[in-house]
Parts: sequence; structure tokens; C-alpha cells
Amino acid sequence: MDAVGTVIEPSPAVADAYLATAQSHGITLDRETIRRRFRQAISTYSVHAFQTKQGVDDPLRTTEETEVARWRAIVQFVLSPEPEKQNAVFQHLWDHFGQAQNWRIFEDVSPALSRLADAGFRLGLASNFDQRLRPIVECLLPTYDLSLFISSEVGWVKPATAFYERVTESLDCEPHEILLIGDDWKNDVQAPRVFGWQTLYLTRSQRPGEGDISNNYLTLSDAIVAILDR
Repeated sequence: MDAVGTVIEPSPAVADAYLATAQSHGITLDRETIRRRFRQAISTYSVHAFQTKQGVDDPLRTTEETEVARWRAIVQFVLSPEPEKQNAVFQHLWDHFGQAQNWRIFEDVSPALSRLADAGFRLGLASNFDQRLRPIVECLLPTYDLSLFISSEVGWVKPATAFYERVTESLDCEPHEILLIGDDWKNDVQAPRVFGWQTLYLTRSQRPGEGDISNNYLTLSDAIVAILDR
């Protein structure tokens, strides 16, 4: 499964966390401005865009250092702290999103993982994240034997073919034996499907899904039923 948006989500919401950080450092911004800037920053400083600006030959490559630099740029774009506050503001938010207490598991996750484990499936998370994800997952999902594939450790981000190749090699199986459930159409459905993985698209809302509507699911519970009925 994918991680953020599929298994976990920030709690409090990203905009609220940024607003609280801004206020604690004397930065005056309203929540809507922060929300709008963050959405723009996620696109402007995606790994692909960030690495392209850095002149990296393959812009879908990443490292832990790349992720730190990229998130530093995002924080700067969103909150625009004064030079003397930049390091403190960034570190505050970096640490905040590295703490399990600031994330929550979707209610349907534990029952879904239990059903899959009972049915004999090997479980794992494949996420565009950094090393902060490990302690978060260990704290929030301690009872499950989850393999973690984190982009900063794999060396590539989804939707790079190399990401799916590395995961497949690590699991020592064939591509068609892997099923990925996720909420990002390109990263969790389209690209892995081209590589040969099975995929299910989790929308978690009433918004129209993309692609093959027969593979769109509102909840993990619905997706698990589809898997077990195969």
C-alpha cells in the first residue's frame, strides 16, 4: 500500500501545523494563504521539478539529503521566514512531521491489514517519503510485519520504473504477484500497472475517480473485499 493518503494522514492538517509554526515564530499569515501556497509548493518543488532545477540527469532520483533540501525549499516558499528564522522554522516543521503523534491511521486500515494478513498476504508500504516514516509506522502499526519501501532509501520516487523494479527485486517475486493500493493515480496505479503490478485506486472521497472506474474504491474495506473475492 501507499502510505500518506492511503494508510495515514497528518493530524492536525498540514495547513494547521504550518499556521501554528508560523504563529510561534512571529510570522503573520492566514490559514487560506498557507493552504494555497502549500499546494503550489508541492507542485513547484516536486522531486522531479526540484531535481530538474538542480541539473540532475534523472530527476526522479532522490536521497535523504534531497528530501531535506526539497522540504526546506517548500517551507521557505510557504512561510517566507526572515533569514535569521529560516533554520528554526524548517527544523520545527521537519521534526513535527517526523513524530507519530502528528499522524493518524484511517479507521479502515487496521481491519484491512488484519484481513489480508489472515489470508496469507505479505504486507508492505511503498511510499514517496523519507526516513521519518519508519518510526511513524513502527509506532502507529506495531502489530503488523510490514516491509517498508521508502523513496529516499530506494533512491527513486514513484513513478520511476526503477522504484518498482527495486521493490520487486527486494521481495524476490514477479511483478504480477504484487498488488499496490494507493490514492495517487499516476504513482500508485498507472505507472506500476505499466511495470506489471496489479493495482487498486483508493479515492477516499466522492470525487470522480480516474481511469478504469471498476478499480476505484472509496474505502480500504471495499478494496479488500475486491481482493479477497478474486
